[in-house]
Parts: sequence; structure tokens; C-alpha cells
Amino acid sequence: MNAPDPGRPEDDAASLRRALRATAEELAPPPYPAERVRRLGRRRVRTRRALVAVPAAVAAVLAAVAIALPQWPGGEGLPAADSAGGEALGPRATPSLAPAQPAAPSARPWPSVRTVGAGEPVEIGRGQVLTLGADQVCHRDTTEPGGGVEDTCKSVSDGNQAAGSVSIQSSGALLRPLYIGPGRAARMTVEVDGEVLRAQVLTLEGNPGYAVGYAWGSGVSFDWPTPKVRVSDAEGKLLAEFP
Repeated sequence: MNAPDPGRPEDDAASLRRALRATAEELAPPPYPAERVRRLGRRRVRTRRALVAVPAAVAAVLAAVAIALPQWPGGEGLPAADSAGGEALGPRATPSLAPAQPAAPSARPWPSVRTVGAGEPVEIGRGQVLTLGADQVCHRDTTEPGGGVEDTCKSVSDGNQAAGSVSIQSSGALLRPLYIGPGRAARMTVEVDGEVLRAQVLTLEGNPGYAVGYAWGSGVSFDWPTPKVRVSDAEGKLLAEFP
């Protein structure tokens, strides 16, 4: 390459190249950040290992759960038919729902004893009325023709029913136990053809010496078994039963 002639003026392009070359020679590149590059590399390696380890841990947990589940014969994880002949539930089977069982009588609260005044008409539903007196209990059916002006009464003092006993009167579906005795009757049950009914107990103030109850059943006929009646006090002590 020929050196520029000192006696000949340089053109603008040659002058610019010389100026850029001189400036570039004065610039020094920064030192290579080797430590920072190594630190970033180690961090990326740890992150990649953690991402690989998470699915492995999940798979190990699922395997442990599968081992812990009970395995029944049949290979589907379902119980086989029992010895009583019941069918096992298959993948598409729908379990049968057992009918709800009625609550046991002891699980329900007993009706509270109702104290009424002597001669006070007590409406007990379905047009029926009871009246308690000092020496008799009367029943009136207001649905009868003529308004049921006639009362059917039973004496509690004529001696026809022994003390410490209970009797039962019925009028269609209405059942009326009558207890005579010194105890304080608080609970009365009437069982008719396997159905146990709790009667509402009525009594007078003080110590009248008797108590009457009423319950609505399905009706009593001469073809049915004799109703069974039990009378107890508030603590459950048996006072009388019939028959």
C-alpha cells in the first residue's frame, strides 16, 4: 500500500478512517465476567434438577397411596359378593339406598302432661271433646247428628275399675286409656296390632286419683287383637298395664 503523499491533500474518506482507527485503539474492552457467568450457570442447573425432582416425588406419593388402599378379589379395588349372596358393586352399579328407619320411641320426647280444670271441655281433634270431673270422665262426639249433645261418661269412683289399674275405651280411631290409682301417671302407650302409640295424658289439678289419655290410631275392630296399654310415671316406673 502506498503511503500518502505529504504534498498532496488527503480526501475526506481517508481522513475519517484515520480518525476512527485512532479512537478505536484508545478503547480497552471490559474484563470478562467469568465469575458471574459461572454463578448463573450453577443456578440454572439447580432449577432444572428441582423441576425434574417434583414429578418424581408426586409419582412416589401416588404409588404409596395405591399400595395403602385395600385390594379385594376381582382386580377392580371393589368388594366381591358377600357370603349372604349380595352382589358386588361394579363400575356402573348404583348402590341401593336402604329405606329410612323410623326413630325409636325412646328417641322422641314424651308429650307433657296437660292439666285441665274440672268440667272444662277439652277439644282433642276431629270434633271430639273430653271433660274431666271429680268422679267421672265424659266423651262427646260433635260430628254425630244433632251435635253430639249426649256425653258418654265413665265413673272413676264407683269401684268398677280397681285402683292401680288401667282400662281402654275406643271410639273408631280414638283410643282412650283410663288409669285409676295413687301414682302420678305421666306416660301412656297403646299398642294395637304391633303399632305403638303415645297417648296425650290429661289430669286435674291436685291429686284426683286418676288420669286419662287419648291417641289416634288406625281404628279398632272386634277382629283385631286386644290393645295393650302401659302407664308409667315421669321417671318411667310402671304403674299399670293392660291386659
